[in-house]
This record gives sequence, C-alpha cells and structure tokens, in this order.
Amino acid sequence: MAKQRLTIILQTLRGELTVPEACARLGICEARFHALRSAWLQDALELLEPRQLGRPPHPADVSELQSRLQALETQNEQLRHQLAASEVRRELAHVLPHVVHPTSPTPKKGATHPRSPELPPLP
Repeated sequence: MAKQRLTIILQTLRGELTVPEACARLGICEARFHALRSAWLQDALELLEPRQLGRPPHPADVSELQSRLQALETQNEQLRHQLAASEVRRELAHVLPHVVHPTSPTPKKGATHPRSPELPPLP
C-alpha cells in the first residue's frame, strides 16, 4: 500500500496524473492527498539533510558510570598509598642500607660455610 501511494504521489509530481485522478485511485479526498504529499516531501527533505557519520551514541547508564567512578577512585587511593610506602622504603634503603639490606653475619670460629670445602682442624 505504501509503495502504491508513493508511486501515485510521484506520478502527480511528474505531471503524469492529476490530483483528482490520484485521489480517485487512492480513495481519498484532495485535502487528504495534499496532506500526505506534503508530509512525504517534508520527510524526504529531512532524510536528505546532512547528519553525523557513524552510529548515534548510546545513552550512558548513570548508575553504572557512578559505580565505575567509585571503583576507580578506590583503586587510585590504594595506588597512592602504595606509592607513598614505596617512597618511604626507597628513602630508608638510601639512608640506612644496613637495615634494609642486612649484611651477612660473621661466621663463628670453627664453623664452616656450607659452600666451602671442609678444612682439617689446625694443630
């Protein structure tokens, strides 16, 4: 039905049909025909207007964005604490290297190092 209406409207625009003939084929009055033709032409004109390329953006879910923001703020706070602790550890290692990296204890007399070969006792 829509294709038939479009064909008849186009025929009137090309001058192939008169408006009264078109109204007789469609079974409508002239006022209704003019309203249909005007509406169709207006819609066609709007379709020809330039539009943004691509798909229209999806509306954002506010609650989802708020929960994501909260999670990122929590993660940011944790990372700031970790950075501060790392800075303190770095400063301690620089100022007190023997505390952060303890030196190996001196072996007791007579004790052997596990990697060194056994030596005979001294006389």
